[in-house]
Amino acid sequence: MKKKYLSLAVIPALALVLLGAGQASAHGWFGMGNNATPDEIAQSQQSMFQKEADLLGVSVDDVKNAWAQGKTLQQLAQEKGISQDQLKQKLADARKQQMSDHLKTLVDKGVITQAQADQRLQFMQQQAQNKNNAMSGKGMGMHGGFGMMGL
Repeated sequence: MKKKYLSLAVIPALALVLLGAGQASAHGWFGMGNNATPDEIAQSQQSMFQKEADLLGVSVDDVKNAWAQGKTLQQLAQEKGISQDQLKQKLADARKQQMSDHLKTLVDKGVITQAQADQRLQFMQQQAQNKNNAMSGKGMGMHGGFGMMGL
């Protein structure tokens, strides 16, 4: 039972990392500080809705409706027949793609070499795997149940 709760705690954490909630807390409510224009706020929110819809394979309207009702990403996924394990895998896959895209940009701009990018990606994947193993094996995890849809 303890493992089930801990594995459920991983999903919001992965979602927050994926969609940049760390930036939201560091840079204001919508991740743009207090000087965001109405257009920037609208674009940021629309982008979040689109990312969540793409992740789950649902419509943006489904995501907006769930968000308006205060539902978490996990709740919407469950309603759409997506298991916790499937959601966890979707989030992990999306995060890996995001990391790869970021590293490719750094290589393309001459900031790092391809070998450095490959090494960094391997390191990041090991860190993610170690974190997952620690959470499921030793009972370490994050507390709270806030989903990214609460932003």
